[in-house]
Amino acid sequence: MAARTLNEDSHKASIAVSEQIKSPVRRRLLRQSIIAYAFLLPTFIFVGLFSYRPVVRALIGAFTAWNGLLPPTWVGLSNFIQLFHDPVFLESLVHIGWWSLIGIPLGMLAAFAAALMIYRLRSMRAQYWFRFLFVMTMAIPGIVGILIWVDFYNPGGAIDLLLNVVGLGRFGTAWLANPQTALWALILMGFPWVSAFALLIFYAGFQGIPTELVDAATVDGATSGQRVWRIEVPLLMPQIKLLIILSIVGISQNLLTPLLMTNGGPENASITPVLYMYQNAIDYDRFGYAMAIAFVIFLVSMTLAIVGMKYIRTGNEQEGNGV
Repeated sequence: MAARTLNEDSHKASIAVSEQIKSPVRRRLLRQSIIAYAFLLPTFIFVGLFSYRPVVRALIGAFTAWNGLLPPTWVGLSNFIQLFHDPVFLESLVHIGWWSLIGIPLGMLAAFAAALMIYRLRSMRAQYWFRFLFVMTMAIPGIVGILIWVDFYNPGGAIDLLLNVVGLGRFGTAWLANPQTALWALILMGFPWVSAFALLIFYAGFQGIPTELVDAATVDGATSGQRVWRIEVPLLMPQIKLLIILSIVGISQNLLTPLLMTNGGPENASITPVLYMYQNAIDYDRFGYAMAIAFVIFLVSMTLAIVGMKYIRTGNEQEGNGV
């Protein structure tokens, strides 16, 4: 009995000592946390004021009629009802759909092929210089590249000269002024369609593939195409998913290209939702209607991104699901 009492007293004493030790540690951790949050507080304030506040303001403004000067008038769902009966906006959705369906696979395939060819080079120095050449294009302002392509598409520009050289001069046209070619000119600009950012993402993915897998497949007699399709593409699915989501967001928010090249014309043949939003706000002073367009663009982009994240599964996700 005495031994049991002694053990209980020892246990209580050890708990008391442990609490005495933990108490200063907890106070120190709490103090460190308070200091850390104090340093982060200005960042939270700036993000809230300049990122989230405009989003909330735009959402509220989408339910108003506002010309930017007079106080806004609450109109409820009127802007959204008008929006989905607006033939120009509906046409712009079709245009951005075609742009995504053609532009995203084209850019992904081009960047993947370029990254694969650079990765397969035996010389590390050659790999470095090819990466450098592609990355250097990121230093060129986007507006400069757009204006260069405007010159290419002008009558008598580089596109028409190239067609004349190969004997197809009869197909030359005013590419940006022709309703049948304006949208396709925007979609296909940027040849060879290799984004330096996408190339670096794919190249980093190739470097992360275990060489043992590729060597084992080679020993088993797999061809180069089989290694790419059965080993490298599945292992690069995280990069593919990331680039698809970023491409969807980038295309839906691309204002400069249609604005500078065609301004949505001719006859709204190349209008996009974000350009139509810009025109309503800046040209027509319909800020409430423009905010409604912005909100729809946000919903569409978010929906497509969620669908991409759900149905484009990475290798780890497939293993987790037993696939």
